[in-house]
Amino acid sequence: MIIDNGTSSPIIANEYDNVTMKCQARGRPTPHVAWFRRGEDRKELTNQTRSDKIILANNTDGLFHLINITREQNGHYECRASNGVNDHVVSKHIELRVLCK
Repeated sequence: MIIDNGTSSPIIANEYDNVTMKCQARGRPTPHVAWFRRGEDRKELTNQTRSDKIILANNTDGLFHLINITREQNGHYECRASNGVNDHVVSKHIELRVLCK
């Protein structure tokens, strides 16, 4: 289960700030939380590879740190929590809006 008192969406931050996104999950065994960037093809990837397949972070504390953010990091992120029981996965979407100076 994802507890919805983690990070609210959207997050609005200034360019070059640090941002921490939090996605709290609870379960037994303790779930792992994986972070993805949603729905955009990245220039450095082939057209067949979507960025929502790349794991940006994978941990049990549900934290995803972005240091010195830039306008290119604007967009939609998703956390997915799973503890391996019955292949059940829950997710939450968070939008990051980067204000340029």
